[in-house]
Amino acid sequence: MTTAGPTACLLSTGEEVLRGEILDSNNHWLAQTLGARGFQVQLMLTAGDRRADLAFALGAALERADWLFMSGGLGPTDDDLTTAVVAEVAGVGLEFHEPSWAAIQERFRRANLEAGANNRKQAFFPQGARVLPNPQGTAPGFALRCVRAGAAKTIVALPGPPRELQPMLLAYLDEIAPRRAAADGDLFIRFLGLGESQLSERLELWSRVWGPVSFRQAFPELEVKLYQPAPDQARALREFAHRELADCVLDFSAASVVELRGAFLRETGRTLALAESCTGGLAAKLVTDAAGSSAYFVGGVVSYANAVKEQLLGVEPGVLAAEGAVSEPVAVQMAHGARARLGADLGLSFTGIAGPDGGSAEKPVGTVWMAKADAAGCVARRFQLGQSRERIRQAAVAHGFRWLLEDWLAARRRRVLAGD
Repeated sequence: MTTAGPTACLLSTGEEVLRGEILDSNNHWLAQTLGARGFQVQLMLTAGDRRADLAFALGAALERADWLFMSGGLGPTDDDLTTAVVAEVAGVGLEFHEPSWAAIQERFRRANLEAGANNRKQAFFPQGARVLPNPQGTAPGFALRCVRAGAAKTIVALPGPPRELQPMLLAYLDEIAPRRAAADGDLFIRFLGLGESQLSERLELWSRVWGPVSFRQAFPELEVKLYQPAPDQARALREFAHRELADCVLDFSAASVVELRGAFLRETGRTLALAESCTGGLAAKLVTDAAGSSAYFVGGVVSYANAVKEQLLGVEPGVLAAEGAVSEPVAVQMAHGARARLGADLGLSFTGIAGPDGGSAEKPVGTVWMAKADAAGCVARRFQLGQSRERIRQAAVAHGFRWLLEDWLAARRRRVLAGD
């Protein structure tokens, strides 16, 4: 069940965005932010710096939705056309806003510069628009209400740089206060270990009764989402996932396995040491990306060469010679060595063949051995992962973290199902 809210389209502008020279992070952030405030996003559009294309995109968006949120095109140069085209589409003229011009000049003065004549362009707005101040830059935004085909529409024009766009929009949304979606109004479930088509097939029995779900790929994980589900629908999906998809379900939340790993270590009070070969330090990088990771992460050894495995982790040369670096006993000794030599509660190791070369019939590319060690001993597991070198490495780290947490994750899901 989806609760209706105001509809919105998103329009990013700029040749550099259209040509793929810069990543369009604005529409991604806008969609998430507006969705959390109750907006139903209908379309994402991108247009270059051409008047006719902008007018076409504006018209299409306003035909589809109640609100249009635009990013970019508010600068001082000739190819910054957002303000002029919005005024044309709305059928109004432009008017000069003296307070905005004063704010622009003051910002230049603070930088020991003088605003040029072209910056004056940034103080013109469509007649009747509400000006949105920009404390972070020289391009104010604006919100303009207009009528299209007898229906009221609102156009919100925002600057392109995210550090300017984001605080401007949040301040505006706080003021107009559209309906906020409840913090737990949407249901998220994260999965790891199968593709979208496989997951869709395995969910088919549930979907026949309850209806479709939304999927989002966040490689190597998949996220399934129900927008504003009824309580019995949400409960049924959680129970189905726990019963039928226990081999690949991560958590009943939007948290990634990397985020869950931090929660596990904080909650249990344990420390972690890593021994990495094929992952090349990726696991340590993802651990330390999180603020506060020093509370539970002791350190890691990137033992790419066999000599490093021997000297720093205590892997026996004879084992390496007999079994090869990509093997169960080497993974076990790496995990034991990391835990013991770095003084951690837990040790986790990765050794494998990420490719594109180096595989064999017995150990094809994508073979990864992992081991986890604690005070009770050490266990190892072999994973066969596919696709490219980078994806093999990413998947290896994700599967290793999930394996490290598997008992904790299962208990966490049971608590949610029990209503705790």
